[in-house]
Amino acid sequence: MSRYLSNLAIASIFLISIASCSLDSGNTGLSPIPLDLKIVGTNDNGAIAPEDDGVDVVTNRKNVLSKNASLQQVVYDDVGPAPRPNIIIMMADNMGYMDPGCYGGGDVLGAPTPRMDQMAKEGLRLTSFYSETQCSPTRAAMLTGRLPIRTGYNTATPPGVMAGLSPNETTLAEVLSDAGYKTAMFGKWHLGDIAESEPQNMGFDEWFGVLYHLNAYSQPERIGYDPNWELGSPIYGIVEAKKGENLSLVSPLNLTSMAFVDEQCVDRAIAYIKDQANSSEPFFIYLPFTRTHFPSVQNPLWAGKSSKGPYGDGLMEMDDHVGQVLDALREAGIDNNTIVVMTSDNGPTFDQWPDSGYSPFRGGIGTAYEGAVRVPGIFWWPGQIEAGRTSNEIMSVLDLFSTFAVLGGGEIPADRPIDGIDQSNFLLGRQDNSNREWVVWYLGSEHAAETIPAAIRWHQFKIHAKTYDSFQGPESNYGQIPAVYNIEMDPGEQHNIAGEQDFVNNAFIKIYRQLVASMIEYPNTPPRAFPNMARVSG
Repeated sequence: MSRYLSNLAIASIFLISIASCSLDSGNTGLSPIPLDLKIVGTNDNGAIAPEDDGVDVVTNRKNVLSKNASLQQVVYDDVGPAPRPNIIIMMADNMGYMDPGCYGGGDVLGAPTPRMDQMAKEGLRLTSFYSETQCSPTRAAMLTGRLPIRTGYNTATPPGVMAGLSPNETTLAEVLSDAGYKTAMFGKWHLGDIAESEPQNMGFDEWFGVLYHLNAYSQPERIGYDPNWELGSPIYGIVEAKKGENLSLVSPLNLTSMAFVDEQCVDRAIAYIKDQANSSEPFFIYLPFTRTHFPSVQNPLWAGKSSKGPYGDGLMEMDDHVGQVLDALREAGIDNNTIVVMTSDNGPTFDQWPDSGYSPFRGGIGTAYEGAVRVPGIFWWPGQIEAGRTSNEIMSVLDLFSTFAVLGGGEIPADRPIDGIDQSNFLLGRQDNSNREWVVWYLGSEHAAETIPAAIRWHQFKIHAKTYDSFQGPESNYGQIPAVYNIEMDPGEQHNIAGEQDFVNNAFIKIYRQLVASMIEYPNTPPRAFPNMARVSG
């Protein structure tokens, strides 16, 4: 009975927190500095209000910053500044957590990945690195350091929808460009196909690649396709542009030619590395592959190389591309001054099996389970990042924004909440622990401040309020209180222990309240695509 009453009390508090519109709208601490979260409680009238001074704060940083300290000061205090590195972000599309050999796959799954394995041996391998639930939200989170619900990009957008990432957002490319970096992108964008939202207008000096996910380019060849029912005017081809220019079509894409997209993008990236090798200015390259998104159209050079079929062949091709980039840095003599990260935008597309990757965890893309959001995260910087290091500390794709802005000497926007956390000390081995305690995920296109998170990872626990069993559904609602899984003991998220671990739901409620307060003070950008397709700008 006591357990039942305890659970009922938590449910009541949870529902009250959802219904209240009088949450603290003061400094929530989700702004870039100091990145704290204030605890709120109730006053004598039962309304939610700030706690008295002196109450401990709940924070998403294990090492809380002084309210007067900048992120850069924290990095430089006592240890001195690291050199401003060249920065390369390589991102797979829908690669499973266990696809690379260094994460348990590789040869075991019929598709060796020697270059990613080598990268892990020479750098840092994170086993609790998190993406968002889908490709567009992850890319928006990485480039802005902000939760996708804040930017209106919490779902992937279809071709021709005439929407995209708001120009009011500040991207990592813009931050680094303002700090003196040359910026270039080669690969998949998927953050809009209107001019204001295209890479050349979002901070990149130049870009070459594709606007959409790979299967979009096969649509005109599918049975029943009707061009009269397209949204807008999709550009079904490889495009390029320099900063401020209009896109130009390089070549059309179809079910044959899409096999060569990554090869062309990597060739451009390598040429860029060679061209910038002797420059006095550092560079930032964003290299988002089209692999391993379905359909896995085989490059003839890699067809049949794996025993896993077309998907495995594509994985091996992408692995080789990773190695080509690292080799180019070594040959140019700038490997010791370049930090490289290899990750994935989300987990595998089990709905497309066998044209999909593998994860040992529950769920795939479009869910909030570990299989969707726990992805490989390999960091490489010879001479700066310790070789052969592995860590299970929590880090999010959001953190790439703040971490690389700090390492690059850039100025992080102070006029909006930034959810990414500077992890430079952690990556460089100056501390063993990550600065992050929790990660939160939202599902769907809702953008109201009171929107309930689908899931939160807090310490070793995963908390679910709502999710989907797969990208196609069905929806799973966990009732009056969220489900709780101890993902260190139960990585498959099979055993709901909410009744025994009430304190975990306390964390959910505190985190939720502070996110609501922040979103009331700094309203979220409404989705500019589905379902509000009329909102093209703003």
